[in-house]
Amino acid sequence: MMTSFYGPHNPITGRTVLYWVIAFFVIIFAANGVFVYFALSSWPGLSTDNAYEKGLRYNATLAEGAAQQKLGWRSSVVAPKGQKLEVRFSGSDGNPLPGLEVTAAMVRPSHEGYDVSVKLRSVEPGLYVAPVTLGLKGHWMVEVNATNEAGDRYKMIHEIDIAP
Repeated sequence: MMTSFYGPHNPITGRTVLYWVIAFFVIIFAANGVFVYFALSSWPGLSTDNAYEKGLRYNATLAEGAAQQKLGWRSSVVAPKGQKLEVRFSGSDGNPLPGLEVTAAMVRPSHEGYDVSVKLRSVEPGLYVAPVTLGLKGHWMVEVNATNEAGDRYKMIHEIDIAP
């Protein structure tokens, strides 16, 4: 014979129902509190600063991209063992581009606090180098910015992998 927790000697009363309802809501509030804590203490998911302002400048960004495409410049990036950054530039004719002012920002998309910004120097026509110390191996985004004496501007984002 199966016995029930509640029965003739232990009836369900208003007080029992009240305790069960209170316990239910305490559990719900505790679970929500845990979720709020983890949501506020973890990575915010922000992928770009000033997204609204950048959105307002969208047409200007498109015009800059068209001007850059007319230049025909090309760039390639390597970072051997994560100890130096090498960027090669060539013009639309394939020849190296000397005389550029070059900067680069290296960002690790999955980790905050490891970003590196450097100014590169020319070591030979079309080759620009800077020493870097990357705190982590793996996938990096490299935003390269270059300007020539005529004021032409170039911006490109490269993806590289730093091997362990």
